[in-house]
Amino acid sequence: MKRRAFISKLSTSSSLVFMGKGLSGEHKNPIPPFAYPEANLFSEVLNKAGEFMLRLEFLALETLLPQEVTLNFYKNKTLLYKIKDYPFANHRAEVGHEGRQFQFQVGAAFPYIFSIWIENPQPDTVLNFTLNGKDFHLSLGELVDKKELSFKKDKLKVSSNYLLDLEMGQLDPENLGISTADKNFDIAILADPQGGDPKVHKAHPTRVKIHNAFAEDTIKRVNELPNKPVLTLVLGDLVDNQGELAHFEAMRAYLKELESPILLAIGNHETRYQSTFTPGYKMDEFNHYFSAQKAMNGMEWLLYSFDLGDWHFIVWPDPLRENFFETHPHYFEWLASDLAKNKDKPTVFFQHVPSHPIGIDPLINYAESIAVKRMLLNLLTKHGNVRFVFSGHVHIPIIASQKTAVTYKGIKMINIPAAGYRPRAFGEEEIHGGPSQGLLVFSARGKTGKAFFKTVTEEIYTYPEEIPEFSTSKFPLWLNYKWELPTEKDVQNGDFSAGLDNWHRRYVYKENQTPSNLMEVKKFGTYKALYLFSAKRAYSVPGQDRLPQTINHLCQAISLDKEPKAIGLDYCLDKESVKQKEAWAGGYVWLEGFMGSTKLFNMAYWLGKGTPLLKDRFSDHKAIPFLHFELDSKEETWKRAQLNWQKDYENQGIDVSKLDRLVINLGTWHINDGNSAGFGLYFTNIGLMDATGVSKVGEKPIKEMPAEKMWWLNKNMPFSHIAGEHRYILSTKAKIGYDLYN
Repeated sequence: MKRRAFISKLSTSSSLVFMGKGLSGEHKNPIPPFAYPEANLFSEVLNKAGEFMLRLEFLALETLLPQEVTLNFYKNKTLLYKIKDYPFANHRAEVGHEGRQFQFQVGAAFPYIFSIWIENPQPDTVLNFTLNGKDFHLSLGELVDKKELSFKKDKLKVSSNYLLDLEMGQLDPENLGISTADKNFDIAILADPQGGDPKVHKAHPTRVKIHNAFAEDTIKRVNELPNKPVLTLVLGDLVDNQGELAHFEAMRAYLKELESPILLAIGNHETRYQSTFTPGYKMDEFNHYFSAQKAMNGMEWLLYSFDLGDWHFIVWPDPLRENFFETHPHYFEWLASDLAKNKDKPTVFFQHVPSHPIGIDPLINYAESIAVKRMLLNLLTKHGNVRFVFSGHVHIPIIASQKTAVTYKGIKMINIPAAGYRPRAFGEEEIHGGPSQGLLVFSARGKTGKAFFKTVTEEIYTYPEEIPEFSTSKFPLWLNYKWELPTEKDVQNGDFSAGLDNWHRRYVYKENQTPSNLMEVKKFGTYKALYLFSAKRAYSVPGQDRLPQTINHLCQAISLDKEPKAIGLDYCLDKESVKQKEAWAGGYVWLEGFMGSTKLFNMAYWLGKGTPLLKDRFSDHKAIPFLHFELDSKEETWKRAQLNWQKDYENQGIDVSKLDRLVINLGTWHINDGNSAGFGLYFTNIGLMDATGVSKVGEKPIKEMPAEKMWWLNKNMPFSHIAGEHRYILSTKAKIGYDLYN
């Protein structure tokens, strides 16, 4: 009844919302423009402590092979500098000579970064270092003048720029009229309102209007809370699209109705999708966000902290843009310092993108990298003072928010349903039938903190005191790259006689009824086999978890010798899968090869249909070909496959003999659409064998996967955003133009 009353209310009293509140094309209260200050003088570059912050970036150049680097900083007592290294997706360096010599490898895809802090700097101060035995000298004054300096050494590119700290700070809540003395207080948290002005060019007008309606009602629920919150925090994605100023102006009109001060955190919709952060220290991508923030609370910060009562709070930026954290490594040092200063206070950490696993495909590649998650969690768990991490981004239903909440080394990690955006389809109906939009309340009573969620239809859901511990050993891929997995010289437990031992899984969200993905070991007479199955979610909202779903796979890493070895395995389709001739679903053996931390090899053998969207953006390089081959899947019988993967990868211009590890992935995938019964298959007896002859199934040679059996975005089903959904429009003989749906 509440849902029906809410919809009735929405249709009769929210005409302004659907027209766009105050959105006649001219905003009565435009947001004053803001420009991040450009540093022109040497003194303007120094941080708040008077230090010069310097960034060095190393990247392989004109080669895909990892390059050896020996970097040695001269010891100069007058500079008194400190050095921090950030490997990101590379092996961490070996460090020697009082922390001033670093030996590491770096590839072409992901840089190795250093941050250096120099005390008492002057324009004529020179940073001296050797790179692979050759002397180099970097003038701070020249760096300020040119904003970025770079040079090439052998097959390395080295870039340097200064770092600024104007966008970080310590907020005094008293400046916003908030008492810091009260020990008992509530904070309202709104994740992903994602609304704005439906008239913005290339906006999705129906979608934006719906988001606005829910956001407006969520704001009303905040004002109706029995305990008035001392502040309301918008946890990223305040606006839709790409951070257009008109969207911020529209959302400011809604937020003005709040009866509490407003704080903002940045998410992935506050900036352009193609934002760039080099050369130099580029911050103009955030100007619209800064403009809105300054208009709402007077701040000009991306990351900041504050104290209320006995508690400390940290607001962390998550723009989810390429090269952002690589160009802002000093943010981690700021966080380390802030946590250390407040190690005796219970602390809450706010971030837009979750650092704990959610278990659906988008949150593998559409999230921060393993390196960023690991650096964050190492810092957050160091002192034991962080009690909660709250995140958004996912547009998660309440039922999934509760099921995915975890404890990690004493920290409760909760992903919050959206304030405006409709929930994704996690394959289950909402607890109360919907809607899921609403707000989370963090309630502090002395040093005790609790969280509950209130929907726009006034259901209240309290998060329990005891939340399950997340097992990093059970799901090692959450905080480890595949090239960091333990290796053996041959496949371990390839017959699955020991269950799933030695095989590494991702966390996959499991519905309470009719799971869409299965991974289990089944017994066949005297032997065992791995059974994998993927199907369309039984309860679905079209496209909301960003088709297709390929997450249902496990893997194992093996070390490689100079002598090539093929892979042998037995497989069998289940009865229903053999019948699925036209369904966009299938199974795969996905092979990834590494030299150190650099991925140089990528290929898949497919059963049924395939998709090149099977990838890892945190290890893949665009120059590495992804090859696809077809395995026989025409009947329900056990078949023996021999995969001579090195021979299949010939003539790609890459010497795969230099690989030192191979990762074997076994999985199933499904488009999560249509009426197919799903795709299931069995694997067993997986191991290495002599690499003789061609790849084959039985005695039949394996061939390349036909293009007509590969699915990708817009091949047959144009992709669009309509009315709050990610929709796939089925086409028949002719494609429907994308522009028709925008």
